[in-house]
Amino acid sequence: MALRWLDWPPQALAALRKGAVIPAHPLALDSDRKLDPRRQRALTRYYLDAGAGGLAVGVHTTQFAIREGLIKPGYRLVERDIAAQLNVSRTPVREALRLLEAHGLASSVTGRGLVVTSLTPGEIAELYHAWEMIEGIAAATAAQNATDLEIDALRQMHSLWNPEDTARNLGRLNKRFHLAIHVATHNRFLMRASRTIDDSVSLLGFSTYSLPRRGHEVAAEHGAIVEAIAARNPAAAAAAAHAHIRRAGQLRMAAGTEGAKIHANADDYAQASRMDWR
Repeated sequence: MALRWLDWPPQALAALRKGAVIPAHPLALDSDRKLDPRRQRALTRYYLDAGAGGLAVGVHTTQFAIREGLIKPGYRLVERDIAAQLNVSRTPVREALRLLEAHGLASSVTGRGLVVTSLTPGEIAELYHAWEMIEGIAAATAAQNATDLEIDALRQMHSLWNPEDTARNLGRLNKRFHLAIHVATHNRFLMRASRTIDDSVSLLGFSTYSLPRRGHEVAAEHGAIVEAIAARNPAAAAAAAHAHIRRAGQLRMAAGTEGAKIHANADDYAQASRMDWR
């Protein structure tokens, strides 16, 4: 059962009504990008001393780990272990895991308990179809609403693209690029929808940027999106964004999750996702 406002401690409600905020809680990683338990406990104590609740710590930390690929689809989310790593009680972690399950990032599996969600080939195709539509609308809206400063920022971000960089770095820059487009829409509902898609994209496993020449393809695809937005051409911006995500979907469906072959045809995906900009 979800926590209701009436169940909150009076002092917590009073603090929130005065404008208190709950910060996102990052992971403490070592130079090899692995969890540093000692520093993680110290960081958690700092946040708790600053007034951050265990529920926020549990949700934000686990979401971060999934989005950054630190924990993979199928990974068991053990309440006891997470509570120990974050140095919080099991009650807020339990509620945090329920929220992750409600958002589709975690799933209950018979005999294993709660795990990071693994998407089926059909779900992956559906995800890319929805992603293509959202990105097309976002690019078209940005072409109409972006300020000159936001367009300059997009161009500068695109100039940072190095096709020979690592898949991880290209993936991060790609997220920043698309986030900049979403911000340039000046539409809070589009941004909310894009965050939902982004959560699901984090469940895909391996990055298509690990595939040969993908970094070079994306350089051209991003360039086409930027130029269409700069030209204030919504139809061209939508078409470029559609092509960008459709190509990524074709590569994903051909390669399969974690590089394993899956029984899906890239041409089937392309046919199902074709649409005209209206």
